[in-house]
Amino acid sequence: MREMLRLLFNKRFRQTFFMFIGFFIQFWWLGKTKRFLHKDKVTQKYKALYTSQAKKFARIAVEMGGLIIKLGQFVSSRVDILPKEYTDILSELQDSVAPVDSEIAIKRIEEEMSGKVSKLFDSFTQAPVAAASLGQVHKAVLITGEHVAVKVMRPGIESTVTLDLATLKILIAFARRFTKVGKFVDLKEVYQEFEEVITDELDYIKEAKNIETFQDSFRDFPGVTTPKVYWDLTTSKVLVMEFIEGVKINEIDKLEGASINKKKLASILYLSYLKQLMEDGFFHADPHPGNLLVKKDGTLCYIDFGMVGHISNDMKENMVKLAMSIYLKDASGIVEAFHDLGFLRKKADKSVLTKNVKVILTGFSEDGFKVDMMNNEGFLEELREFLYEQPFQIPSRTTFLGKAIMTVFSICNGLDKDFDLIKNTKPYVEDIMSSEAFNPAKETVLDQVKNTFLKIIPSSRKVFNLIDQLESGEIRIQPAKSFEKRLIEQQVYQTSKIVMAIFGAGLLIAGSQILAANQLAGILMMCGGGLITLAQAGRGSAGKRRRRPHPNFRRSNE
Repeated sequence: MREMLRLLFNKRFRQTFFMFIGFFIQFWWLGKTKRFLHKDKVTQKYKALYTSQAKKFARIAVEMGGLIIKLGQFVSSRVDILPKEYTDILSELQDSVAPVDSEIAIKRIEEEMSGKVSKLFDSFTQAPVAAASLGQVHKAVLITGEHVAVKVMRPGIESTVTLDLATLKILIAFARRFTKVGKFVDLKEVYQEFEEVITDELDYIKEAKNIETFQDSFRDFPGVTTPKVYWDLTTSKVLVMEFIEGVKINEIDKLEGASINKKKLASILYLSYLKQLMEDGFFHADPHPGNLLVKKDGTLCYIDFGMVGHISNDMKENMVKLAMSIYLKDASGIVEAFHDLGFLRKKADKSVLTKNVKVILTGFSEDGFKVDMMNNEGFLEELREFLYEQPFQIPSRTTFLGKAIMTVFSICNGLDKDFDLIKNTKPYVEDIMSSEAFNPAKETVLDQVKNTFLKIIPSSRKVFNLIDQLESGEIRIQPAKSFEKRLIEQQVYQTSKIVMAIFGAGLLIAGSQILAANQLAGILMMCGGGLITLAQAGRGSAGKRRRRPHPNFRRSNE
């Protein structure tokens, strides 16, 4: 409370604080008066309120700059916190504001580099080529002739960010105490994630290191590049890097004019992101079109590494588990993967959720999954309603991951209307599985395959125990002779089916173990084991071949 009273003397704090307090009061009043209104009227009023508040927030964010714009972009992907009317408007919020005066920017560059701009560069363009809430970029030419981009942090932005973070912290405390949002979302974790990312963006040394980490990872990846960093001219507040001549990846007309293969470009973008997520565990967290430039030769260049994300080994394993469950249309496996990833709330009813997931899976075709489904308004609306009705949440530390993935999918679909996730993923999986080099993604896939098949063994053991009990006489039944004969036939059939399935699974697991020592033998054993196991899964029951009513079973009216 003492901190809030101190901040009340600051105009920026008051503007932000009372805007949100106004929003809270509007919700409170509508909650109190809605019992006097018809249900449809209440829905209309809520939607109108969401829209008006989102527009007001976006307008004030652009006027104020600083962290408010970043906050709007951040929460625009939190569909578990905000309704559609909010996220639709905030998702269009661009981190583009009026630049600071060139003389002020130049003064900061000279202070950071301890020298005059005229001595540091052969030429320096005073008008910035880009301006955002935290910094702006100028074009320059080095003494040695290289064209560079000079990224300079806005003077005074550090104190503005500190103030905005303090304001946000107070507002979150109010929301946790006086609203129900805190019951569904860990607002404290959301704030910490946002604070960490923003703090990293205020240090250009970290951004430069992020660029080099990405460069090292993609050194042998064709079609992807990043700008070169000039370390001797880089500080925590000024970043000098290679100037990239290119067009934004969503400027379709310019790409077609340059005769660039858009389908190939979409595949390069998707596969490069798959590598970041499945192998590196380090990804570009803000892949909007302005940060993805395409050079004349079709090379994709990632720029602006102020926002990056990290994926733990556990999360990568659970992502593989989810992907396999979706591929196999295993509803219970999907729900378990969601739980392990943290997407389910504590009191979620998994059995009910599994039934709902089964209904959704029936809507997917057998031949693949195309990204244009995700841009279909009807599909997105149904998905949104499903998320609100079910006990889903977006776990902490994954906000930027989800936003990045959806952005990449959208860009891929814009480049290639027939973009198919499964068809584009297949060559990547084949490549990592056939490679002799160590690959984290390969190890993750193999471990998950082994775990999946090992789960079969306990169930199979129960069946064998039941058979043993029947044969030993521990369990006795007295059916008719013909029924007993059919039971034995069914028992023999199921036993052979289980034995072959386990034999196939054993071949698959053994093949994965010797893959490193003998690639050909390992692949042959895995393929053979997989085919045997799948063949057993596809075999029909012996009892289904002939289904005549047994004479011992009579209709009740006879």
